[in-house]
Amino acid sequence: ADGVGVAAAVLATPTEGGGMDVESGRTTPAGVSKMLNKDVKLEELSKYFHLPEKAVAKELGICLTSLKKLCRSYGITRWPFRKLKSLERTMKKVQTEQDAVSTQVPA
Repeated sequence: ADGVGVAAAVLATPTEGGGMDVESGRTTPAGVSKMLNKDVKLEELSKYFHLPEKAVAKELGICLTSLKKLCRSYGITRWPFRKLKSLERTMKKVQTEQDAVSTQVPA
């Protein structure tokens, strides 16, 4: 028996709570396959849009790549956090300008 065969056998052995990804040959951490099976519904995922991707992945207990795959399965090509923050800043700016104009106009 050569060392390559033994190493391949060890790598092909699923880890506790994880599984083997046949296509890539990598083992998957426990819970990743569960998350990729859309056990996290879009409605639940949308509750995290106000947080950065890394924070959401940590909160859900999955890696960032798995979160991105999950998002793609729902048609979310970009995580909306930064766009939402940008819109919030724009709305705050408009509100501030509107308040400034309303205080300047004599009643």
